Amino acid sequence: MIEHAVERPADALEWPLTGREEVTREVLAAMARHSGSGVLVTGEPGVGKTRLIDHVLGECAGADTLIVRGAATEATRNIPGVGIAGLHIVGQPAAGAFSGLSGLSAAVAEACRGARGVAAPARRVVLGIDDADQLDASSAAVVGDLVRTAGVTLLLTARSGARLDGSLAHLCGRGPLRVLRLANLPRTEVLDLLIRALDGPVDGLTTDMLWRITRGNPLLLRRVVGIGLDTEDLASVREVWSWRGSPGRHPRLHELVAADLATLSAPESEALEYVALTGSLPRATFEHLAGSPTVGRLADRGVVAFTSSGKADAVTMSHALHRQALLAGIGLLRRRQRYRELIVAAAETGVPDDGDPATVLWRLEAGLDVPLAQAVAAAGLALASGDPVLAEDLAQHVHGAPGAVLRGQALIAQGRAADGERLLADHGGDSAETVALRSLNLFWGLNRPAEAQAEMARRPRDAASSADLRVAELGLALFTGTVSITNPAPPPAAEVGGPRSPLVADAAMVLRAYRLTFRGRPARAAEDFDRGTLEPPSRWPAMRGSAAACHINALVLAGRLREALPLTEAYYSESVGRAEPSEVAITAHMRGHCAMWEGRPGRALAPLREARALADEHTPFPLRVFIGCEYAVCLAALGRPQEATRELDQLRALIPDGLSLQERLEFSRIRLLAYSGSLAHAADLANRLADRYLRESRLTTGVECAYYHVRLRPSPRAAARLREAAAACDSPLFELFAEHGEALSTGDGPALRGLAERFAELGYTGLALEAAGAVPGGGRTKRDRLDDLAGRCDGLRPPWLPPVSPPSSSSSANLSSLTSREREMCELAAAGLSNSAIAVNLGVSVRTVTNLLARAYHKLGVRSRRQLAAALPLSHAGQAHAPGHPVSSLFPGTRPVP
Repeated sequence: MIEHAVERPADALEWPLTGREEVTREVLAAMARHSGSGVLVTGEPGVGKTRLIDHVLGECAGADTLIVRGAATEATRNIPGVGIAGLHIVGQPAAGAFSGLSGLSAAVAEACRGARGVAAPARRVVLGIDDADQLDASSAAVVGDLVRTAGVTLLLTARSGARLDGSLAHLCGRGPLRVLRLANLPRTEVLDLLIRALDGPVDGLTTDMLWRITRGNPLLLRRVVGIGLDTEDLASVREVWSWRGSPGRHPRLHELVAADLATLSAPESEALEYVALTGSLPRATFEHLAGSPTVGRLADRGVVAFTSSGKADAVTMSHALHRQALLAGIGLLRRRQRYRELIVAAAETGVPDDGDPATVLWRLEAGLDVPLAQAVAAAGLALASGDPVLAEDLAQHVHGAPGAVLRGQALIAQGRAADGERLLADHGGDSAETVALRSLNLFWGLNRPAEAQAEMARRPRDAASSADLRVAELGLALFTGTVSITNPAPPPAAEVGGPRSPLVADAAMVLRAYRLTFRGRPARAAEDFDRGTLEPPSRWPAMRGSAAACHINALVLAGRLREALPLTEAYYSESVGRAEPSEVAITAHMRGHCAMWEGRPGRALAPLREARALADEHTPFPLRVFIGCEYAVCLAALGRPQEATRELDQLRALIPDGLSLQERLEFSRIRLLAYSGSLAHAADLANRLADRYLRESRLTTGVECAYYHVRLRPSPRAAARLREAAAACDSPLFELFAEHGEALSTGDGPALRGLAERFAELGYTGLALEAAGAVPGGGRTKRDRLDDLAGRCDGLRPPWLPPVSPPSSSSSANLSSLTSREREMCELAAAGLSNSAIAVNLGVSVRTVTNLLARAYHKLGVRSRRQLAAALPLSHAGQAHAPGHPVSSLFPGTRPVP
């Protein structure tokens, strides 16, 4: 699934000025008012002060303005007649350089008199000076005289905290300087800058990581990106720029961080060691150790951040690299001493309490005696409370099988499925909880269904009533078809007798949501999420992401798309903040999923591409399939059927035989065919797959397939089947599907117009466009309505949408004379399939295919497959599967015919 990474040299990047539009307007407005001496831009090193004033000076350039540029430095301080280095006239640096301030004064005097002494309007003079706080008093006095006597306007930069006293006070000739502080870039602007510099999309997790590391400082961002490109950790994989691995392992990054940390005072550095060691420290304990003033200074500098939890406010490191750099410098003896100080502070403040898992870990790290049972209990409590990293740290101190089992569970909770499985396989034994967790992990995490089933087969005989095993059984049943999906759902974890393993309890909630949605109860699932009966688990990130996906999908299928859209953004932001790649991949997929239901594949492409780039072995296996399928359909909808076909090829190789996920692939193939214009063949496959799903009581996807079938090939029979299936479900949206199918089959114009309005009100604009497009007749009103809806769908008009006006060409008229079966044969033949391959795909004899194609050729007036492809204007099959392109992806077991 992973394609070759695209490399780009760091020195080839162009870094545009971005996110500075508002401050640019402020500077220009302040300079235009002439109410003071000019503008002073302050900010921390690397924030882009010089870049900003160069941009502003460029905006001021003109025939009536003389722009002079220079910089004050420590080297030029107190040098008589110099004061400012590199003074020159902007636009002519070679001829316009000055030897010193005297030359500047002469040039300003000449500009004020008029060019070359000729009577002319005086030119405006703007003087730009970097690091103005480095000016000595005599040089500042000369510049101040120019402001007072010649009306020079100043545009200056200075470090943060520079005060308008001393040398700077001499610059205020006509009035005070307007001081503007230039802040670091917010996350949204960092994303925009990265996209423009790297010339491609960047996944949200990478953006957030780079933003946190650099705090939005443009210079630091450039340096970190350059390091990532040089080391190839930052690379374009699957068309999305992603940073793979931890950035903290690079010495060059540590050098950048060390320079930043070196500016801290000794008390501040010592205080940070407590936070670095613990990862998260109660605020009360931290202030007790470091003192409120020190804590306040660290917060003001953005080195630490405050978070709130159910217990109390906590302090964390703002930047992971700071923590890694600090930890690398703490030796064993100082480490133990710091932990002992933490224990004393916790005892004096009462937080955390003596039985808290964090306190137990501090005692262990300090080298104090801790009973084995207490360490085991603390690790279990940390895992149950949603802190698998703390659980793993505690388990490291527990020897033997108990520690290995705890570590295995903690690793699985962190998305490290393979590492966790190895530990559980070697040390987990055959308890019901271990068997259930291993089975779920083998299938959901590692895509090893045969081993998952074998693990279930060796479960203890006396564990038949185990709630953990019932959860694992359902987990396999949903996607393997080995157990009926109508079996009772596992009990929620909160119920007496629920799963004993906290991770299996997380899976139980997710599987219950899946089961409700799959069997035609999406409205019930959405309501259970609303009431809190179902809620995203807190312990297993992959399952938490899966639960979020269930919630969003239930809302979408229940007709509540407008509610799903903001919730999806919230889920995505939360997952990015937690820095969990698998969770970000799932929530990004749901952003694209919602956009597809809106009828906007153009908007869906970016989040689906991000999801596809982030999905890896840590993403639950079924979700990897869903992500790839939705991405392929999106590509097909955007007119890229060859890429979509390759995507489904890769997915087919990923899915083992015998899994019901193969049918999800088949449903995606139907949608791909439909968007590619192979309408008759897509309709035939949708008809067969709908029968299979509905026969097996998988009602939700059965309704979706039946709905596709009736949209592609309307008929009373198809509409009746859809109505019956929708009635067995609880979704108001499915009721609209049934009404749509009935209106299509009867050509009921008023009903279709009403459905278009209702779909649009609910946010399903693509379906509104289809309903409006199927209204019989034409006219300007219909065209205007369709143009409006198509515009809201970003211009998408699906191939099965009837034309607004009747076709005028003779070939189009001939197309209408084809029966649906003849049209289907023509589409497959135009795709390059032989008569025998078409017969295999459609389950008919070769003679039937030959006869139907002969009749179709006669009606269309063609004699070859090449002419046939040209005569099917709505079919892209001939383009998507031209000779030389493998058609086996869409039509297994076939070969193209020229």
